[in-house]
Amino acid sequence: MRTAPAPRSLRPQAGFTLLETVLALALIGLVATLALPRGSPRDGATSLRIKAYEVMALLRADRDAARAGGVPVLARVDLVERTLRSGASPRAVALPPRIAVRVSEGLAGGVRFFPDGTATGGEIFLARPGSGNLLAVRIDGLTAAVDLDEGRS
Repeated sequence: MRTAPAPRSLRPQAGFTLLETVLALALIGLVATLALPRGSPRDGATSLRIKAYEVMALLRADRDAARAGGVPVLARVDLVERTLRSGASPRAVALPPRIAVRVSEGLAGGVRFFPDGTATGGEIFLARPGSGNLLAVRIDGLTAAVDLDEGRS
């Protein structure tokens, strides 16, 4: 006795099952979990660059405050407490122990910005010991421009 073929709806369909999809998503999640910490800002070059940009932002804000207020503003560099303190606001940038900090001779007490658009020129060096990463935040004495130089020694 012959039987009739099974209806189309009972035949296996082409495509992925729910189990295969869940396993693929779990694998993608595992790879992302392992790969993302490697690209975090905790690595040497990135964390150093972030700190340099924070220092530059504070110095530029003080420069602008001196021009707008018509009075000199002193951003203090404290190498003992490892901070750069704004002279125009309560802002400060903490410099962590893993970053070496050095200032040029003219900036021992800090950076003074004048209302006429000049400043005490010099450099603040930020380095990651043992990594070869060195950044210099440079303050131009004539224009009070604050720039970032890479790879200076």
